[in-house]
Amino acid sequence: MKIGIDIVEIQRLREKLSKNPALTNKLFSEEEIKYCRGFSDPYPHFAGTFASKEAFIKTLGKNPGWLKIEIRRQSDIPHLFLNRKKVSGSLSISHTNSTAVAVFLLLE
Repeated sequence: MKIGIDIVEIQRLREKLSKNPALTNKLFSEEEIKYCRGFSDPYPHFAGTFASKEAFIKTLGKNPGWLKIEIRRQSDIPHLFLNRKKVSGSLSISHTNSTAVAVFLLLE
């Protein structure tokens, strides 16, 4: 069993994505973008999704590629997929007005 955690400053991510809109498509899948943009302020959700990917990367010890990792919600519960296959583990995402945090517990 491995655990990864990450925290993201929402304003910092907002600035990066606003200055470089193409970055959004490099970091997030179409489904993730659609989910996040479904909110009046999508940036806390982008930050939570990004933090989830970073937390997972920490459990692996390497980055397999941003678009190979996908966060999907099923009944509002987040699940992590790698290469379109659900990863055996548990993901928790939370955010305040300024930060987003994610924890991923990888079951091996």
